[in-house]
Amino acid sequence: MRNVVPKEWRVNRPSRRFRFEIDQISLLGVLTVMIFAYILFHFIYPIISKGLLW
Repeated sequence: MRNVVPKEWRVNRPSRRFRFEIDQISLLGVLTVMIFAYILFHFIYPIISKGLLW
C-alpha cells in the first residue's frame, strides 16, 4: 500500500467563511456609521445650529 496523505478539505472552507464574516461585519459597521452620520447632519445639526437644543 502507498502512504497517501489525506487531503484536508475542511481547512480551506472555514478560512473562506471567516473572510466572508469579516467582510460582512465591516460592511455592517460602515453602514451603521453612515446612518449615524446621516441622522446627525440632517436632523441633529440643524437643531443645534438654530439653538433649539441648547
